[in-house]
Amino acid sequence: MCDKPAVTDEGADTRAPKDVPETASPLLDLRDKPPEPLAASPQALGVWELAWPTILSLLMQTAVRWADFAMVGSLGPVALAAVGLGGQTYWLFQSVSIVVPTGVVALLARAVGARDELLADRALRQGIWLSSVLALATTLIGLPITRFAISLYGVEPGVVEAGSRYIFWLLIGNVPMAVALMFGAALRAAGDTRTPLAIGVAANLLNLFLNWVLIFGHLGAPALGVGGAGIASSLAMVFQVLVFWPLWRARRLVLAPSGASFRPEREILRRITHIGYPAVIEGGLFHVGLLLFQRLMAGYGTTAIAAYNVGAQILSLSFLPGVGFGTAASTLVGQHLGQGDPEAAARSGWRALGGAVASMTIMGVLVIAFAHPIARIFSDDPETISRTVDFIWILGAVQPLMAIEFALGGALRGAGDTRFPLLAVFMGLFVFRLVPASIATHVFGASLQIVWSALVFDYAIKAVMLIVRFVRGRWQSVEV
Repeated sequence: MCDKPAVTDEGADTRAPKDVPETASPLLDLRDKPPEPLAASPQALGVWELAWPTILSLLMQTAVRWADFAMVGSLGPVALAAVGLGGQTYWLFQSVSIVVPTGVVALLARAVGARDELLADRALRQGIWLSSVLALATTLIGLPITRFAISLYGVEPGVVEAGSRYIFWLLIGNVPMAVALMFGAALRAAGDTRTPLAIGVAANLLNLFLNWVLIFGHLGAPALGVGGAGIASSLAMVFQVLVFWPLWRARRLVLAPSGASFRPEREILRRITHIGYPAVIEGGLFHVGLLLFQRLMAGYGTTAIAAYNVGAQILSLSFLPGVGFGTAASTLVGQHLGQGDPEAAARSGWRALGGAVASMTIMGVLVIAFAHPIARIFSDDPETISRTVDFIWILGAVQPLMAIEFALGGALRGAGDTRFPLLAVFMGLFVFRLVPASIATHVFGASLQIVWSALVFDYAIKAVMLIVRFVRGRWQSVEV
């Protein structure tokens, strides 16, 4: 570990305390490099250095998701609605497993900041074990009720049938999905965002190829339609695990085996679940809220649901920087708190917020500008295209507010303050989105565009709540 001088924001020279690793530098903004090389450690990175590989990785995942929609879009609005609702329902099942990566990220980032290699290894192993168990339980519970789950949206029988097939095959790959997500989250918490990027790119290319083969029946395979897209996604997750696992065992990752065990450790599991359980409730509430919101839209027809899901996929392109900066904020905040530097943690959170707001605003403007041609990629149905463009305009307008949720929500979770984001989601989604949308639909018989506009209230209240929470600084004293 080197002990090199650096210049702070105020211009004073400081030195990293001896025997303490130089974590992701509080001296870096989105563009500047430090005047001297940082310590050769996985956490010696700035906001942008951590964010861009995550953004690129998510861009590839979005491309695959777009490919799913574009390929099944040729089968009609029913197939589009089935993939959209099926994916949301699957993530409702998967939300149970969020407890693990959320808890592990906060615990592991602090361990890396404190240079506690054994604790980092214990956190990763317990995360793999617990996420696998939860994923298996979710699979066994979910498989018999796939049709019932889709029917809760109040959609037509064709959507229920196709959507249930899609969920079935996604659930088959649930365990490898959980393990792959755990490896990716742990490596990012340790400051390595490039390895998950490389493995994710390879898996996404495989997913695209398998989509082409299984959806349409190329190369002698049966044409499985929506079900083929689900099989392709699950096989891509299996591929990721088959790459991550031997690299980890061979000590080729920044998180290497350090003598810990896969046997359940009560204390580590308690810490992981204590941090992560609010994220499970948050994820469950979020997906239940989306289910209720889409059920409101079901009264406007299948094209309304198809347009909502296509529009959300298109706008997911502008979400990517927010998720990337939010991930960077989680890592940096956790590492700096582990090093005992809450001021550096706060600066990292604000810098992540600035990057998220600027980039998401630009991306939102670009997507809005090209809304029509992009919508035509996913569907050739005129009504679906028209409604998709309407939704893009509404959701695109709230991109700066969404950026605040991504960045500061990530910062709070990295600190282990997972309860407040839960409260913000509940207030925004249920009180400020669903209540106005329900009144508009059932009392005033409002247009679909008015119902969608309730999104503005949702993201506005969440942005205000998260800013106030971060400013007050209570997250700096959370124990993990």
